[in-house]
Amino acid sequence: MKSRLKTMIATLLAVCFLLSGCAITSGSSQDSSTNSTDKTASEATESTSEKNSKDNENVPSEPLVLETPAGVVLVGKIKKDAKGWYFEPEQPLNVKLTCYTDFTPSFKNLTRIGMFDNSEDGTNKELYRDDTVTVAGMLQNFRGDMESLYFYPCKIEHGKTVKTGYAVPELDYPSAEPADYDPTAPLPSGMQPVVKNGHFEYNPYILTKNTLEYLGNDFAVFYKDFVDAWLSYKTSCPCKDKNYAEMFLSVMYYEFPLFTADGEYDLQNGYDESTKTLSWSYKSKSKSEHDKLISDFTAAANCFLKQVKASDSEQLRAQAVYHSFCTSMTYDYEIMTTRERIDAYYAYTLHRGICVTFACAMAQLFAQVGVTATVASGETTSGGHVWNVVTIDGNNYFCDSTFELSFNSGNGFVYFGMTLKDRLNDGSGFSESNMTIGSMNIKSVSETALSEKTLQIK
Repeated sequence: MKSRLKTMIATLLAVCFLLSGCAITSGSSQDSSTNSTDKTASEATESTSEKNSKDNENVPSEPLVLETPAGVVLVGKIKKDAKGWYFEPEQPLNVKLTCYTDFTPSFKNLTRIGMFDNSEDGTNKELYRDDTVTVAGMLQNFRGDMESLYFYPCKIEHGKTVKTGYAVPELDYPSAEPADYDPTAPLPSGMQPVVKNGHFEYNPYILTKNTLEYLGNDFAVFYKDFVDAWLSYKTSCPCKDKNYAEMFLSVMYYEFPLFTADGEYDLQNGYDESTKTLSWSYKSKSKSEHDKLISDFTAAANCFLKQVKASDSEQLRAQAVYHSFCTSMTYDYEIMTTRERIDAYYAYTLHRGICVTFACAMAQLFAQVGVTATVASGETTSGGHVWNVVTIDGNNYFCDSTFELSFNSGNGFVYFGMTLKDRLNDGSGFSESNMTIGSMNIKSVSETALSEKTLQIK
């Protein structure tokens, strides 16, 4: 959600903008055996139309009244159908926009608000699709289309982090200024992969490069302080930058699986700007219970790392952790329906999940063995899908642990080291135009410079 966004929004506000739905095109035809496999793989993506209709039945009837120039915090779900992306609030909205000087547009009983395509608002919405989220963003209405309202997300947090939605008149679009990130600068001590007896062991201090690119080198200092406090069962730590607090839950979702299991953060009251302090609470009732959860999780994570030799090349390390993970996972169709327990934590502890579960866990595990990786998302003919981009010897490749499960229970490398062409031609209906790369520092496919040669498995 950064770079060029303010310029883009200013341009949009100057003209009448009509949001159109994204058409899904089929990939190249395959032979019959490949088609059979691709069908199995594509069945493991999130098809949402039936669930959408059920969710609509459960939307509360009492409208939430909002009067604002644009800024709001809303609880609901981000969805997509034939008309495109949209936001479904947890209750109907009665909205008055006060941004115009000559009139005040009003909207009654809104149960659907349009959203822009991923490439237009810079948000990888596939990572939040059909989940309950709390979104701080801007409501937009364009002259010439007075019957429509759109929602531009500035910050998205997984789960319901406020009691109810509310107006935020002072909210503005995120800054287009990039974070101060220097890839050559050393990270704080203890934030590197840990090796014992020639094998990797789980290190809770490790951050992915994608998060550092988005939040900058100074964030690593804050993050180390936070993990120190977390492991000690403390409830606060210094936080000099309010932006770190605003992005805290997103960072936890992508970087720190333990927070899903035992952490709670109040987005409204968790940061004290006067003392520059961030505070949180625990679900566990004692430090001993907290310590056991950490110990159990660490043991589960180490099971994926014990097959990886620290002396191996970058490619062999990436292959080893990918193989260990894929052969341990089961796609959970019940979770696909309920949208519960989809966080990466449950891949480690239950060995089950859906595509976003696997992709987030894989990015974390690659980082644990010193391999740069992030998530990617796009559309298949069956629905949204999330997988990974991994960097090996300076080249970027796709790898898809979810689709890998369709081949001999994940016992292979069919979807490891793919090029963009491989992805587009795998029979699942992907299109380059609807793909995005990154969990927090979002990029297009063209900005990622994927390898043009498929990785040769060793």
